[in-house]
Amino acid sequence: MSQQNRQAWSPPRLLQLASGARRRADQATDQLVRRISRLRYDPVVNLPRASGDFLGVLDGRTLQVHALLPAGTDPAARAELLLVRGRHVRRCPATPRPQPDGRLSVEVLARLGDGPGEISLGKGTWSLAVAVVDPDQSERRYGLRIAEPADRPGPTVAVPPHPVSGWTYWPGRGVKGVAQLTVTGPAAQAEVVALDHSGAQARIRARLIGVRRLEDPAMVFSPRRGGADHVVPIAPVDGRFEVTVPVADLVTAAPARPDEEVIWDVRVRVAPARLVRIGRFLHDLREPRSVLLTSRVILPLGGDDFASYRPYYTASGGLAVAVLRFTRFTGMQS
Repeated sequence: MSQQNRQAWSPPRLLQLASGARRRADQATDQLVRRISRLRYDPVVNLPRASGDFLGVLDGRTLQVHALLPAGTDPAARAELLLVRGRHVRRCPATPRPQPDGRLSVEVLARLGDGPGEISLGKGTWSLAVAVVDPDQSERRYGLRIAEPADRPGPTVAVPPHPVSGWTYWPGRGVKGVAQLTVTGPAAQAEVVALDHSGAQARIRARLIGVRRLEDPAMVFSPRRGGADHVVPIAPVDGRFEVTVPVADLVTAAPARPDEEVIWDVRVRVAPARLVRIGRFLHDLREPRSVLLTSRVILPLGGDDFASYRPYYTASGGLAVAVLRFTRFTGMQS
């Protein structure tokens, strides 16, 4: 095996491959849960039908529902949206509105999450129903049915993650078209908060998402063309941390041609045998690389030596940095 191949299959590279395989397995499990949920018995199926003409989770956390109740439904004093999973029921306020054709519509706009005023939903599939309360306080329930969601082209994804927690709320339909909301937890990763280039230094500020246990955490810079990793210890506080990028070390650790940038992929080590990705993932962009633009900066290395430092986001939103060393007088240095 050549020296280059030995570098490519070094233990850090194998660890990166294992982390990627684990992430893909978690994604496949989430997809399987959503498919199985369509086949399970659902008590909402047996309720009278309400027709939902819109069900969506806007910006990853705002649940919006619009539904029409059956013709002949009496006006209601108030209404609620019910989210049902087994014996668990969550309620959120809804607004009943009489329509010109005499039918009654129900509108819902609610925040999902664990914060004040938000609706907290555990992992799993929640079926949706509408409850209307008459002036005499008697309650009538209707199962919410929706059509099969259509694919929506455009620059944004249909189901983005929650921008704070990373949880995802997937609208869908189950048995006999019952509207459902499948809740999945966040992938273990680090979300970039800011890229700072002030004070002749480059810094990365980030927060951990979905990481339950930390052991000897560090930020790991891996040269894309092969070679030894550069490891910088971190000390997260409440999941947040800041790292000063060792630009001087990066421009000398992986020698290149005088005019060639060296690209380093960045990850976070959360345990001795586990790396997680770092970047910008909690958004609704289909092409983060073309939208989340960054700037190239020139940083001093000492004397006449300088470094061109260019952080950027990959097609999947992962963080990478490109560095290039040069001198003030002679241009590119060998």
